[in-house]
Amino acid sequence: MFNIQRKFDYEDEEQLLKGKELPKGAIRFKEGDTNFAVMRQGFILGLPIMIPMMAISIPRCSMFHRNLNADGRYILVMIVALLMVKELVCLHEYIHAFCYPKEAEKTIWRLRRKSAYFVYCDAELTKKQYIIQCLAPSVVLGIIPFLVWYKVVPFLAPEWAMWIMVMIWVMVFMSAGDFANAYNAMRQVPKGAVIFNHGMHTYWR
Repeated sequence: MFNIQRKFDYEDEEQLLKGKELPKGAIRFKEGDTNFAVMRQGFILGLPIMIPMMAISIPRCSMFHRNLNADGRYILVMIVALLMVKELVCLHEYIHAFCYPKEAEKTIWRLRRKSAYFVYCDAELTKKQYIIQCLAPSVVLGIIPFLVWYKVVPFLAPEWAMWIMVMIWVMVFMSAGDFANAYNAMRQVPKGAVIFNHGMHTYWR
């Protein structure tokens, strides 16, 4: 329905490019030379979100930490939460995909060695659309759930309250690369330009 395919075992850029040449006039984002550099930049940019979130949620958890016991129920909840994180990681990429035009071909790939996923689509987006696409997963899986969690945490069992909090943190931390991409788009791309992917890099024209 949304033209989203799921493939496994990404190995090289040719799987993404399929022989397509870079459009004339394309300008590559000025970004880190390695994934680590991009993630480091995104992590720093995300600190204004992450630090307040942790500063608010940790005291909020103080109301139930004394009732938290590492028993069988706790272990079961922990296992369920960890399994849910794996699925949420994949959902993160689907949210990116939903932000692209419906008719555009979107592919979700898995980096087998890193047990990570990424979505690839070379459709052109406006600057505003691209920034929304970058930030959507952190809002849908991080910020909104955090606001809901903050309200309902007094009604949750202690083990669920803690692990849901941890899952929310993970979803926000996972968006570090997205924060870097959104920042680069805001700072580097002029109004009226379009942004698109070509292989593992992002360009505008």
